[in-house]
Amino acid sequence: MTEIRSFRRKGNIFGLDVSGHTGYAEHGADIVCSAISTLVQTLETGLTEIIRIEGVKSSIDEDRGSMSLFWHGSEDSRVRTLVDTVIEVLKSVEKSYPSYVKFMEVEVDENDQSSTVRS
Repeated sequence: MTEIRSFRRKGNIFGLDVSGHTGYAEHGADIVCSAISTLVQTLETGLTEIIRIEGVKSSIDEDRGSMSLFWHGSEDSRVRTLVDTVIEVLKSVEKSYPSYVKFMEVEVDENDQSSTVRS
């Protein structure tokens, strides 16, 4: 199963962490995994190449099947629109493939001291 966590502070999303293989199909033929990867890559490209915000940090670990993406500028309306769109599509993927994808929202307090998880 793939777990997707979105991270929010003061209501604004500032990061995504995706981990695990969906198990929908064999490596290379897994359309669910491919959809999730494409959406996260689209978000990264939109933030860095289209909106051109600085401070985007991403990492990929193919062996573990994990991707992380964190950014600044969540109060920018262009960033919010792009992020909200990708988040809604990720939630739609979860709805279509609930045995393979779990989406969670993590609310992080201002001091990064604690968090609340919602599924």
